[in-house]
Amino acid sequence: MNSTPTGGKLNDVAEGRRRYATAAIWMHWTIAALLLIQIALGWIMNEVLPDHTPSQRLAESIHISLGLTILILVVARIALRLTHRPPPLPADMPGWERTLSGLVHFTFYLLMLAMPLTGWALVSLADHSISFWGLPWPHLPGIQAMLGNPAPKATRQAVKHIHVFILIWIFMAAWTLHVAGALKHQFDGRPVLWRMTWLRPSAAR
Repeated sequence: MNSTPTGGKLNDVAEGRRRYATAAIWMHWTIAALLLIQIALGWIMNEVLPDHTPSQRLAESIHISLGLTILILVVARIALRLTHRPPPLPADMPGWERTLSGLVHFTFYLLMLAMPLTGWALVSLADHSISFWGLPWPHLPGIQAMLGNPAPKATRQAVKHIHVFILIWIFMAAWTLHVAGALKHQFDGRPVLWRMTWLRPSAAR
């Protein structure tokens, strides 16, 4: 009996090959949502809540746990990316746009690792334990041996500046390019957004 898909089933298979894996889609949108929540929470924690108050300590605890959760998801996302080839870009996309898309994606992966890692480094330089949703979490291996135990205040301030200001603004710039590129292609006849959703190409136009 011939089990080769035909007609609509063949189209579904072809679309599936041009779409990200289901696990990748779930992780993409989950990580995106958590990153936006994390940035908002960090701003509230540092700019809105009074210093050294129970509400700020609670926000900081959630911020740390959320950051470690993002780190775990990002590592899993990278592993999935390395084992599952992403769907191809539209064949008629100009070379410079392909290059820019690749650079933005590469920058995103670096930032999604660097932001939680610098946050983990920052709390590892403090003199208190780390809690991950109420469970004990180890300090970043080797960070105290490399930067001092306890680390000088200037060192902690430098790590905090990188984590809170520099990486966040680079992330926002990369995020703006990513969204602008996706929207541009959505309306220029080469839609790519559907590849990271469960919609059919025609429904995503």
